Parts: sequence; C-alpha cells; structure tokens
Amino acid sequence: MGREERGVQDRSPDVWCSLGTRLLWLQEKMKNQRMRVIAEFAKLHVLLNEEEQLFLQGLRQEEEETKKKQSENISRLNQMITSLKKLILEVKEKSQSSTLELLQVRPAGKGIVSIFIELLTSLTHLPLVFRAECPSWFEGLGRPVCLLRRAAFCAFPRCENQDVNYSFEDLTVKTVCRLPMMKEMLKRFQVAVNLAEDTAHSKLVFSQEGRYVKNGASTSSWPLFFTAWSYATGWRNPQRTTGFVERFQHLPCVLGKNVFTSGKHYWEVENRGSLEVAAGVCREDIMGIPGGSTMCPKAGIWAVGWSSAGFWPLTGTSVSPTKREPALQRVGVFLDHGAGEVSFYNAVDGEHLHTFSCSSSLRLRPFFWLSPLASVVIPPVTGGK
Repeated sequence: MGREERGVQDRSPDVWCSLGTRLLWLQEKMKNQRMRVIAEFAKLHVLLNEEEQLFLQGLRQEEEETKKKQSENISRLNQMITSLKKLILEVKEKSQSSTLELLQVRPAGKGIVSIFIELLTSLTHLPLVFRAECPSWFEGLGRPVCLLRRAAFCAFPRCENQDVNYSFEDLTVKTVCRLPMMKEMLKRFQVAVNLAEDTAHSKLVFSQEGRYVKNGASTSSWPLFFTAWSYATGWRNPQRTTGFVERFQHLPCVLGKNVFTSGKHYWEVENRGSLEVAAGVCREDIMGIPGGSTMCPKAGIWAVGWSSAGFWPLTGTSVSPTKREPALQRVGVFLDHGAGEVSFYNAVDGEHLHTFSCSSSLRLRPFFWLSPLASVVIPPVTGGK
C-alpha cells in the first residue's frame, strides 16, 4: 500500500465532513454568483430599455418641433411669394414706360429700378430650390427688361431693405445615437491593424511601424490632386487598369494587412489634421479599381469620410457633411462579417455614425484614403483580442 493511500485511509471522519462542507459552500457561492450575474444583466436590460425609451421620446419631441419649424418656413415662403408677385406686377406695370424712365432711380424710391432692387433683395433670400423658377416669373414683362436688370444689379449692393424676415431655419436631426457602454463593448473586438505599404500609392509616406501614413502630394501636384478630387466627388474618366494590380496606381489609398473572412473586428483611425480622409473596409482585390471611380459600396468600398467640416458616408451620391462639435477626429470601424455589416462610431464618445450592409462571403481588408497633405494614424490596441 502506497504512502498516499495510507494517508487517505488515516483521515478521520471530521476531515471528510469538512471537505464535504467546503464543497457545498463553494457550490452555494457559485449558485449565488450565477444568480447575481443574471440579476445584474436583468437590471442592465431594464436600464437600456429605459434609455431607449428616452431616446425615442426625444426623437418624437424633436419631430414635433421640426414640424412646427417647417410650418413656419412654409408661412415665410408664402409671404415671400406673395411679396414677389406683387413686386413683379409693379414691374410689369412700370415697364410700359420709356427706356429712359425705366433707368431712373427716383428719390421717393418709387422708380422701377428701386422696385427691381427690392425684388432682387427678396430673391437672394429665396431657397435655392425655388430660384431655378425665377426666370419664368419675368416672362411677359415686355420692354427692355435686360437694361432694367443691369441697372438694378449695379445698384443692388447698396440696397438694405430689411422690412421682411425671409430667413429660413435649417432643419436637421439633432438627437444623436449614443448608447451606454458601447465603447466598452466595441473594445472587446479590437484588433491590431497595420498598414500594408506594398499596396500603397507611391505618394503615401509611412512611419511608426506601419501605423502612420501621410499623403505627401501637395494641392499644387495637379495630377494626384485632380485624381483625388475626382475620386471623392464621383467624376469619372476613361483611365482603366487591366490585369492584377498589387498596389494603388492612381488613387491615394492604402490597405491594412488584415484579411477578414469571418467574425467581429474593431479598430480605430485618427485624422491627424483638418483635411479630408476616409476609412472603412473594401474587397481584397480593390487595387485594380479604375482611376476616377466613385468610392461606394457598388465599387466594393464601404467607408466614411471625415474632416473638420464633419463626416459623410461614401454612398456614391453627393451629400453634405454632418457637422460635429467638437470636430470629429477619431473614428471606430466595427465589422461584423457574419452579419454582413460594417458600422462606424465616434471613437471618443461611442456615437453611431453610419452602418453599411456588405457581403458576408467576401474577403475584406481595412481601407484608407487620404486627400493631399492629409495624414492618419492607427492608435495602438488598448483591449480586445
């Protein structure tokens, strides 16, 4: 009989009782901890539900306020249209005068040039969508209205008619989508992303072990600047690349070394200035994209652009930047490959910016675009995988 077996047999019943009690105690502690976790998550679900209701309530209130402001804008617009029609009628009546009388600006302010100046003042406050209809409003005036217009435009800068408030309030969605704990949740999936210099355009300069990149081309470098501007605005040219391409030849872009085929992945990109940059994901074979193509999902690029002017999703259509105060600097990219989604967040406060749907069957890589003189850095991983 071995020493260990004799030791076990020599243990008294009190020892076995103590071990059994300890086991029961541990089981009870485990059970209590399990119940505590379930209870805390239940509380969290309740709190998140309450937070959701507060967000939705705020959106409903904002919607009501927006409707009210829209009604006020429509009322102002109707006032403007009524005033313009009245002025046009006066112009039509007075346009029957001789050419010399048309060009006279009378001290009493009742001359036709004075009326035309007032008309032009109103037109400058007219929303852009209605200005295209302005030429048709002058049809049928007769007489040398072209001379009248020229005289009115010459005198127009001196006009200070502020009798009617024709200003229109800009209508935007002010409620942002910022969820509690979102930053912490995203960090769980954070991965290290390094730039693949072998895929980069020749004007891009790298440092910090592949985490920093700058577009070395200045705005005076017209070939590259023109290409970058065309790429951002969607202008197309006939230049095309044939065959397999290992790096970007026409566009100031670079890919990350990572290749994603499944799972959830998160990384952050920081704009080191106020110039335009873009980041997101793209098809693995995107380097062969024709010069001047539009950055959009149809081209195999799912990205968001941002600068000091705001941020904008690259959807293939022209959109105005959404302004943020303070200016957006660091953007978080979250790829849920299995769900076929890539989402973008303000990495500072967790605000949701935009979500694209993308194919879950593609091999995807991190994507970066820089306008002339712009630079970005990929911050080091602070958590996650």
